[in-house]
Amino acid sequence: MQRQGLWASVALIALAMAATGCGDDSNGTGGTGGTAGTGGTAGMGGSGGTPEMAMVRAAHLAPDVPSAEDTAVDILVDGEFANVTLTFGESSGFLELPPGEYTFGIAAEGSTDPVLEIGPVTLMNGQILNAIAYRDDNATGPVPVNAFAVSGNNDAPAGSGTVYVAHGANDPALATVDIINTLPGACPPPIVDDLAFGAVSDPLEVPATTLNVGISLPEAPCEAAVGPLAAPVAADVVSILVAVDRDVTGALDPAVYALLADTEGEISTLAPPETASVRVAHLAPEVPTMGNTNVDILINGNTAIEDLEFAEATGFIELPVGDYTFGIAPADSTEPVFEFPATLTPGQIVTVVAYRTVASGGDAPVNVLLFDGSLAELPAGEGRVLIGHGADDTLLDPVDIVNIAQCPPLLIDDFEFGTVNQPLDLAAGDVDIAFSLTTTEQCSEDAGPLRAGVTADVATLLIAVDTDVDDNSLAPAVYEIIGDFSGPNIPTLAATP
Repeated sequence: MQRQGLWASVALIALAMAATGCGDDSNGTGGTGGTAGTGGTAGMGGSGGTPEMAMVRAAHLAPDVPSAEDTAVDILVDGEFANVTLTFGESSGFLELPPGEYTFGIAAEGSTDPVLEIGPVTLMNGQILNAIAYRDDNATGPVPVNAFAVSGNNDAPAGSGTVYVAHGANDPALATVDIINTLPGACPPPIVDDLAFGAVSDPLEVPATTLNVGISLPEAPCEAAVGPLAAPVAADVVSILVAVDRDVTGALDPAVYALLADTEGEISTLAPPETASVRVAHLAPEVPTMGNTNVDILINGNTAIEDLEFAEATGFIELPVGDYTFGIAPADSTEPVFEFPATLTPGQIVTVVAYRTVASGGDAPVNVLLFDGSLAELPAGEGRVLIGHGADDTLLDPVDIVNIAQCPPLLIDDFEFGTVNQPLDLAAGDVDIAFSLTTTEQCSEDAGPLRAGVTADVATLLIAVDTDVDDNSLAPAVYEIIGDFSGPNIPTLAATP
């Protein structure tokens, strides 16, 4: 239950002063019960304030406070009920208050006997504060509570937001944690290093996006003990992420609450992101060199997959939906020889296949084919076949693909280099295919035939590759990736018996 009046958000600011100077501020994160960047420019943080007023908001994120049976607390200002009651997981809205000095208190609902009182506290013109109560079993008062005071003033450049992370997860196992970016290759470094319980991070300036974050413990750095979690970052406002351990018995039950610019009432917790499945295969002969085909795969400039060699495929990895820049670089390098943007959507199944482009005169020595592994609307008992043209020889651009048991019609007509055909849903079994040059008679078998297996209820990817280095010297092979295959030595189709 929440009732708001003029003084609605003020009282919990006092809690932020309760332990001033008690914390270890050696990591520059604000210290236990301290403030994080208070003050600044009025009218930011979604408050709608004016330069002559201060803006304040309160949040109750202290589990089982004042008791497990009833978490409702009343806010007192100068010893009087301020007409605001909060229960665990609730926030007041921002309210305007005249600058000046106040004494604040917190009491059980219906009582004016404070369990914690402090003051005077001076509020300044244009100051925007978020006062966040958290459970602290080491607190000296009658109730195990403390508080963060976090600025609501956004000083980040236009288009970016300010993010604070507050560590209020009251469990010895979480005494010090890292906050990490859970995207492959993005950690190290962590987003926030060695965040102690009761501390608030320095302000983080982040372009408007969705951060994919996790909590990492010292014994396993860069491994998410909690997460990944999707944290929205809005432009030009302040977002506050608060770690809370909701189980006070000693068992770990950490959650991350998101106090956003417009949060009023129930405070939401971060949820796992929606994801897409992504796999990468290296089918670019002699890339980067004849003697060493090892490459690294970059995601947003970070090395995500190391030492992928020719004819090797990774397993599927889950990536949060969103916009990415993928890159291909020589092993142990972060300088890509090729980059491409991609937008991943929920539930998408993508296989990225690198192919060589030297003979075709591409701007880079390599490019990629993108395969959609969705089985939507696949008839039961049939298999879905997708064919990619990565055979780097001008004789094969374009080329026809024939089913030697049934031609005409052509299986694929005028198949252009660097493209993927529309899905073919075929009966399970064997299909014998061949390459037919567009300069010869239709349905001629100029290379092949090769036997391809169609597996029911899965997607099979066939990738044509010209494995020699001479243009106009045909050496086409067809590599076969069935279902969720991963590992080295991607098989090739054998000649038809």
